[in-house]
Formats: sequence, C-alpha cells, structure tokens
Amino acid sequence: MRHPAFSPVFGPADAGIRAAARAGTSGELRLPAPGGPVRVLLETARVEPPHTVAEQHRAGRRAAGAALRRAGSAVTTVGRRADGAPAFPPGFAGSLTHTPDLALAAVAPDARGIGVDVEPRLPDARLHRFLLDDAERALLWPDRDRSALRTLFAAKEAAFKALSECHPAHGGLFWRIRLRPHADRLWARAGDRYALVHHSDTPGFTLAVAVRLDDPPPEAVRRAHTP
Repeated sequence: MRHPAFSPVFGPADAGIRAAARAGTSGELRLPAPGGPVRVLLETARVEPPHTVAEQHRAGRRAAGAALRRAGSAVTTVGRRADGAPAFPPGFAGSLTHTPDLALAAVAPDARGIGVDVEPRLPDARLHRFLLDDAERALLWPDRDRSALRTLFAAKEAAFKALSECHPAHGGLFWRIRLRPHADRLWARAGDRYALVHHSDTPGFTLAVAVRLDDPPPEAVRRAHTP
C-alpha cells in the first residue's frame, strides 16, 4: 500500500494543473506550507520540431517569461548561473523542466526556492539502487511499484532544484536529497535545509513541485530525517 504522502496534494488546483501540463496552458497553485500558502504560477510551452535540446531550452525560456509576467516581474528574461542553472530575477524564485514535447516553468514570488519536475516515463525498477536509501525504500516504496518510483524520482529532482544552494550537502547529485513522510506530507532535506514536495500523478506523467522553507520544519520531521 502506498504511503498517504503519495495521495494527490494539489487539492482543488490538481485538475487544472493536469490540464495545463497537457494542453500547454497556464496554472496557479497555492501550496500549503508551515508559514502559510505559497503562490506558484505555472506556464507551459510547446517544444517546436525537431524537438532538440536547444528547442526544449527555448520553450522553457518562453514559459518562464510568461510566468514572470503573470507574477508581476518587470524582468521577463531568464539568465544562466555559473553552474548552468537558470537565473531568475531577484524576488522571483523559479524553476524549469521539460520533456521532448513540453516545457514547464514555475515561478513563486518571494519564495526562498522552488523546484519543478515532470517525468513522463516509468523508470526501470533497478533505479532504486542508487535513488533511494533504506528508509526511503521501507517508508515510501514498499510495494516496488514503478509509478511510485517515478513519483520519488520527480520528487527528488524538484527538491534538488529547490535546495540547489545546499551544494555541500548534496554535492550536485539529486539522489542525495533525502525524502521522509510526515503528517501525510512529503519532506525533503539537504543538510540542514528542508523543502515540502507536492506532486500530481497521472497514467501519463508525474508532476512534482518543491518549495524551500524559510522556517525550520516540525521537530518530528527533523527526527524522521535523523539517521
């Protein structure tokens, strides 16, 4: 049986976000967090033929510009950090993800960090060997279900982006992000930094959005992450 943390947690916006990811339109989420809901604006853009990596990146920049405009940013272009990650304007945390057909941008005004990931394919079950630690296997992947493994993959990718500044803890390797469930929520940790991960699962894809937290999580969450 899946852990309750795998239940859809986008709430009323869930149907809209699934439609946005399929149809290349817009979406807005208010994701629950200890300090109050976090507003997240999502925009998608179609990747033009021949669907190369360069076309995927261009589509991502178009989606990011549209999301920044909706968020009220005077700057709607996205730069590039030294590590190659997109650089969003100050005051607007942002993240990009793409498939060969679709790019998606997430922007959260005033958030400390945000990450987004879309995974359309079911992974090989052997992926768990490096993706998960023993506690994650026991708590979050007891049934060895490939769709659940896809959810965990997307969750770690999204959390890695939200916690990208925590390089000493994860060393630039997304699978070093640790996931633990608590109170029907999925929490991610890198070092002493935490993010809440929200996800939506369909037969065709998993969408995960992670929001970095400014305040420490509940003590029970910190204990759950203690080896």
